[in-house]
Amino acid sequence: MVNLTPYLFRPSRRQLILLGFLVFIVVNWRISSHPSVQLVLTPSAWFNEYDERLCLPQEAIEAKPPQRKASAAFVMLVRNKEQDAMLGSIRNLESRFNKNFNYPYVFLNDEPFTDDFKVAMQAAAPRAQMEFGLIPVAHWSYPPWVNQTYAAERRAWMKSEWVLYGDSESYRHMCRFNSGFFFRHHLLESYDWYWRVEPGVQFYCDITYDPFLFMEKHHKSYGFVITLVEIPQTIPSLWQTVLDYAQSREIDISTKTADGVENNNRLLFPYFMDSNGGYNRCHFWSNFEIASLKLWRDARYIDFFDYLDRTGNFFYERWGDAPVHSLAAGLFLDTDEIHYFEDIAYQHDWYRHCPSEESKLGCRCNCPVGDDDKSLDFDPTPDSCLFMWRDWVKKSSKGKTDG
Repeated sequence: MVNLTPYLFRPSRRQLILLGFLVFIVVNWRISSHPSVQLVLTPSAWFNEYDERLCLPQEAIEAKPPQRKASAAFVMLVRNKEQDAMLGSIRNLESRFNKNFNYPYVFLNDEPFTDDFKVAMQAAAPRAQMEFGLIPVAHWSYPPWVNQTYAAERRAWMKSEWVLYGDSESYRHMCRFNSGFFFRHHLLESYDWYWRVEPGVQFYCDITYDPFLFMEKHHKSYGFVITLVEIPQTIPSLWQTVLDYAQSREIDISTKTADGVENNNRLLFPYFMDSNGGYNRCHFWSNFEIASLKLWRDARYIDFFDYLDRTGNFFYERWGDAPVHSLAAGLFLDTDEIHYFEDIAYQHDWYRHCPSEESKLGCRCNCPVGDDDKSLDFDPTPDSCLFMWRDWVKKSSKGKTDG
């Protein structure tokens, strides 16, 4: 009897080719599914709309330049004397991001910009559209209800207490302007989004996607990089004023319902409460913010700012635009409308944020190592609110799932 077994199990050449192809597909799928590989080898990475967080080779961007842009601009509040520091920011930002995306710049000043300043800025980014605007006097002066004598006395007291910028009159005008007026400037009327950039800041990683389009796609309204606690002497009455406002407008900021059940309204505001119902002083550092201008143009925010402004405490105390913006976002946004740009490596003054090694984020980064008198890794410090923010997001996500 003839043994047919060897012939029955001998694969044909076509079957071997098919089997090899299937093995290749499965192996590559398994590799590309690994989280650390997905960050750089997303299948659509070279043919995307630049609206997802990706680290792309420069050659890929040049081969397929972005075709779509958001209605957005960089906003710089800067003085002529800060020309060199502003040049550093623009050159760095162009190198890391805007050479590929070519968003316009809007410069604002309470005094007219000099021709030297304008020429220098344009030379730093020759392809970019730039506009230079003068802030209206009404937006950078005392409102009639503020007692300027008392305001001067309060500044003198803060100076004696060594409060940062405690004796600065111009700093208070700046904070009030950024809180309630920058978004009303006529040069911003045609835009829906802004990215705030200050003199002397640094970006340490390439940004090879469009943060504006990312925010639009994922229904975000406010983005930050660093979150920290505010100096208590600058805002002694801010929290109570905000609570009074919320009560007067019947805004539900409670963490629990009347019968003691966890309130799953998912509002951001309870993040800012400490265990006793006071202010934990956390806020998003507003020298970097990417946000929707619609958030501040909303009638609710205008009403909120007017309520705060009527107290005079932008001048009697030293209310900053960072806690004002943050607490307003708390009143009017859900937690999932806030985005933490963990991948954007950024430094302002001494404080620095860089993506952690564990996150596997960041694109071609050149972050400083360690701490010195020029740069501090801020996230692990006691004044950072990042740990609290991460915990809050987890809690909020769980509440959303349970709800």
